[in-house]
Amino acid sequence: MRLGCLVSSLAFIVFFGLIGIFVIPSLLIYAIVYPFVKYPQDKFQFLSSVIYKIFFKIFPTIELDMQIQKKLPQSAVYISTHQSNLDYPILGCIIKKYLIMTNLKFEKIPFISMVGHLIGVRYLDITNLSKVSKVYDEFEQMLKQDRNIIFFAEGTRNNGKKLSPFKKGAFRLSYELNKPIVPIIISGSIDILSKGNFCFNTIKNRTIKVKMLEPIYPDKYTSQSDMLKSTYQIMQEENGKLNEKKSND
Repeated sequence: MRLGCLVSSLAFIVFFGLIGIFVIPSLLIYAIVYPFVKYPQDKFQFLSSVIYKIFFKIFPTIELDMQIQKKLPQSAVYISTHQSNLDYPILGCIIKKYLIMTNLKFEKIPFISMVGHLIGVRYLDITNLSKVSKVYDEFEQMLKQDRNIIFFAEGTRNNGKKLSPFKKGAFRLSYELNKPIVPIIISGSIDILSKGNFCFNTIKNRTIKVKMLEPIYPDKYTSQSDMLKSTYQIMQEENGKLNEKKSND
């Protein structure tokens, strides 16, 4: 456990060190180009995706086994399973032009809050209805501009064995704005960094399996409730398959 904490501490130092090296100088560039670029956030997301990829390369004990759809919709609501905080950089490696929902209270950490906001992270405080409404309004505008939204469908992290019930927000946006749902299954990140733990569970080689499923279109369903139920069944089945494959490896 002590060795796991040492390695995880080193990982976090490297991760935030990379953010400092790449992001802090880019703030000056951001200030200069902001009036002339329609989506300056895209530049930060590109930089962050580079950081994430370098991070996973530096730590060879974490292997990513990704199955990504070759052709993605121009604009979609991506919904992912959620096991660990490692899921954020994983999704940032494969999705562009997005806002992502989180319930992590990073807003109280000034630098992390600022960088997170620039990258596209939005904190949902369910105790403040006006803020919730404001976040969803921003999500709607993103989708109307043919961009992307990322939700963790269960609303929080779980053990990855059986999916928790899905929240309705992603499906409401998809159904009302006629945007496809793109399901993503992440399996194995909990084996490295579990909920409530800042130390890696192991320093042995571990594989995180990521499978992006085919888009699910709202016009195939009579209601958003039917769409939610169908998507849950599809993702639960695929989650079970990935877990079974992981056990056999």
